[in-house]
Amino acid sequence: MEYNEETEERGLRRLSSNALKLTACVCMAVDHIGIVFMDNNYIMRAVGRLAFPVFAFLLVQGLLRTSDVRRYLLRLGIFAVVSEIPFDLAMHDTIWYPGAQNILFTLTAGLFAIYAMDSRGPIGRWKVEIALAAALLAEFLRFDYGMAGVGIIVMFYLIEKERSGADAYTLAYFNKKQNIEIVVLSSLVYILCLGINQLYALLAMIPVNMYSGERGRMKLKYFFYLFYPLHLLLIWEIVKGM
Repeated sequence: MEYNEETEERGLRRLSSNALKLTACVCMAVDHIGIVFMDNNYIMRAVGRLAFPVFAFLLVQGLLRTSDVRRYLLRLGIFAVVSEIPFDLAMHDTIWYPGAQNILFTLTAGLFAIYAMDSRGPIGRWKVEIALAAALLAEFLRFDYGMAGVGIIVMFYLIEKERSGADAYTLAYFNKKQNIEIVVLSSLVYILCLGINQLYALLAMIPVNMYSGERGRMKLKYFFYLFYPLHLLLIWEIVKGM
């Protein structure tokens, strides 16, 4: 087989969506263990910074590949509600803590934003306004990562659409110069809103750029939805028994 740059690039793209999902889940679990059991251990928190960008990237891939975005959105929203009590118990030792909401709410808000941006129906006419409203809602209701989290999801969406060149309807709103500005602005907002330690999140671009575009052999469609609340409940049970 003739060796060229394209062959080399394909060789580097070896991570399926399942592999990325498992990687993000491990990083997230390490982060939560560092918070609860290790007094916010710096190294463990740094490892945890890799999780959200990977989840954000996979969310965009899910939007572009799903046959039913509304069902995808509903499923994510339902699990966000289901996961809130486990999140509050594990992170705040109370059944309800209004000061912070779990990451699935952020992903739901981000998915709604990019769904509007991707839509050619009536909702698509208000794509910019809806995306901004979703970001502000995430900040106001104190979803994990807030407006910065929604901004990162939108950033991944715009990059993916620009790379594929599949939808001139959406890209008419965002030219190349604007995309660069969005990437820079999103990164600045992400760091300024969430702290300089979020720079470790840039390391997530390594596994993201190794994405093969394939799902993988195992069927892990519901793995993250179940893993998220269950690992939080396990953490809470361990804390309760200490």
